Amino acid sequence: MRNAIKVGNLIATMDNAAAIGQKTQDSVAASDELTAYMTARVTFLEQLAAQAIPTQILLANFSGDAAWARYIAGIQQVFKEIGLACPAVAGSTESNMPTKQSGLAITMLGEPQQRAAFDHEKLSWYTYGLPLVGAEVVAQPEDVAQLQPIFQAWQAEIVQQVWPVGSKGLQGELVRLFREQQPECSLDITKSAGPCTVILLGIDPEKEQQAEKFFLRNFEKLRKTTL
Repeated sequence: MRNAIKVGNLIATMDNAAAIGQKTQDSVAASDELTAYMTARVTFLEQLAAQAIPTQILLANFSGDAAWARYIAGIQQVFKEIGLACPAVAGSTESNMPTKQSGLAITMLGEPQQRAAFDHEKLSWYTYGLPLVGAEVVAQPEDVAQLQPIFQAWQAEIVQQVWPVGSKGLQGELVRLFREQQPECSLDITKSAGPCTVILLGIDPEKEQQAEKFFLRNFEKLRKTTL
């Protein structure tokens, strides 16, 4: 699995954000709701990458009591967007010591799903979204890979493998996926993709035309190189 571990019969994934939020000393100014949404979004995508659906959520809030409800609203927005009921959220808030910058961590526990077996090497691979980081994420929301089409195509098993791209950029993930036989890509593969603004999608070769109906923007097939 990618950035996931098994906990008994469940799959655990986690993401965090620091110095992003509504405090005056935050490095990136964003609403607490948006910060929690983007953090929960990454955690959810890692669940899909592990072929699981989250059933429980844990929230660690380092931003004070006032941020809790806003963080919950951001988490709930992820599930509203994809049409699933939001699992119950438990966790804790650092309320003894005031913090000068925002911080949170979100952990999801999910149940593995029964899905058709596939051969990783026979999938057609695409990028979806653009690599964005920091203030770019706030300024260019239309270029962030959208959750709803990803989830719908994954449910339909048109997308057989979801592979989120984070701070190491496409280059780091292409090495993990393809080793020395990295395909060609027109995007800047060295740039950070921040909170998984780009996703690699492994698509059933027989369903590529169907996939094009789900992903209408920033959707590009990787070109295999010949040695």
